[in-house]
Amino acid sequence: MYQLIFGDESPDSAAPATPEKPPVGPEVLTVTELTDRIRFAIKRNIPSTIIVSGEISNLTLAGSGHIYFTLKDNQSQISCAMWRSRAMHLKFKLTDGFAVLVHGSIDVYGPRGQYQLITEKITPSGMGALELAFRQLREKLEKEGLFNPAHKKSIPTFPFTIALVTSPTGAAVRDILRTLELRWPVGRVLLYPVIVQGDQAAPQIVRALRDLNENSDHLNIDLIILGRGGGSLEDLWAFNEEIVARAIHASKLPIISGIGHEIDITIADLVADLRAATPTAAAQHATPVLREILDTLSWHYSRLHQLVRRTLTVEKNTLSSLANRPIFRHPAAVLGPFAQQLDEQQNNLNNAVNRRFKQNRALTHDAELKLNRISPNVLLTRAQLRVNQLHQQTQYTFTRFLATKKTHLDHLTANLRRHSPEQTKLKNSYTLATLETRLHNAISRLARDKTTVLDHLKTRLNTTDYRLVLKRGFSIARRTKDSKIMTSIEMADMNDQIVTELHDGKLVSVVREKHVHPEKI
Repeated sequence: MYQLIFGDESPDSAAPATPEKPPVGPEVLTVTELTDRIRFAIKRNIPSTIIVSGEISNLTLAGSGHIYFTLKDNQSQISCAMWRSRAMHLKFKLTDGFAVLVHGSIDVYGPRGQYQLITEKITPSGMGALELAFRQLREKLEKEGLFNPAHKKSIPTFPFTIALVTSPTGAAVRDILRTLELRWPVGRVLLYPVIVQGDQAAPQIVRALRDLNENSDHLNIDLIILGRGGGSLEDLWAFNEEIVARAIHASKLPIISGIGHEIDITIADLVADLRAATPTAAAQHATPVLREILDTLSWHYSRLHQLVRRTLTVEKNTLSSLANRPIFRHPAAVLGPFAQQLDEQQNNLNNAVNRRFKQNRALTHDAELKLNRISPNVLLTRAQLRVNQLHQQTQYTFTRFLATKKTHLDHLTANLRRHSPEQTKLKNSYTLATLETRLHNAISRLARDKTTVLDHLKTRLNTTDYRLVLKRGFSIARRTKDSKIMTSIEMADMNDQIVTELHDGKLVSVVREKHVHPEKI
């Protein structure tokens, strides 16, 4: 007879008995058969679920989501595998050297012929898993700057539409709504119901924050309150999830968190723009007290009314005082002296123009006399330059003088415009325009006269050109040795070379004889 190790055959269905053969040697097994027998023996003798303590090493996070690591102590080690379906529920991050309790079952991995611990659950040694996960996530987000006060958005002073993300049942929502109604009855509250506990709480909270931000313009939302009542760390865990923290940080709307009691601090509290100790405190931080605002406005209104009345009285008295001033009561008497000054300035301007004209005429006459006395060559050019300089100086001086007088006239005109009534202003404007026209005409006449005088001088200068004299039959003789003009025969010696300049060229000659004019003997 023989015994089946695998299967469920009954003795009745067994094959007919045959005579036993004597053993011929050890049974020959394939590697797979041996591995299967070892697996069966292990599963039969070791409980289906065991808890093993040790230290993690050789941690590998596969792209498939599975986790592979070695669990060891001072003397031994065992390979462990945690499938993706279980790994996704880990609340904390595994690292090498981490002391843990591994819950799972022993199995044999045939391809390598080694046994391994198939992990169902991992808990930290000496510390709760949630507490460790909270600490790890807090350190991670703090390094990324999610808690930085620079990222906090300001809370609006007068929020007229408040979105409330919380459970529609429970004490928290009732406390928040009651507080908002008492403090800020003019506001509008939009309740976005979510579950606040369990595996689906975090995704619902994230979806609520995303929906409210996407529709904030359409719904005119000013502020979001994220709240729930108190509970254990496990009850509040949805508010410690990383996806909730990042959704709060990404919100363009300011968020006030009011989660649990004062001693409860969640990751959501640290990321939120303002953390309130309780849901009721969140409602208080979110809104002002309408009654206090109305009382303040009433006080300011009374104060403003008093200030306006006092200001009106002062301004009325000032206006009466101004109306009694002489400039407004008797404008002609005040503006009369200014009109007289304007006439005097006009006379002074005319006299100054005449004096300047006479001076320039005298200067021009003197220049004309000097030109008549100088020789017609280099001095002619020098005289021409002098005349031009005098002309430019005259124009500059005259222009500057006129500009000064015109500036003074403009100043007087501005004074008249500031102090005269409308009719006097129009009259003086007309007078000023007439004076400006007369002044412009006088300047134009003077410029034309000056131009005529200068043209006359240029004509006279041209008539004294020695080349014109040469054309009438005269000539100029110069000594070759020093180019001096010869005005007497005494300046020439015998055999001196003489250059005689005519109107159409020059002749070179040599002195052979000298004949003194009879009148000079």
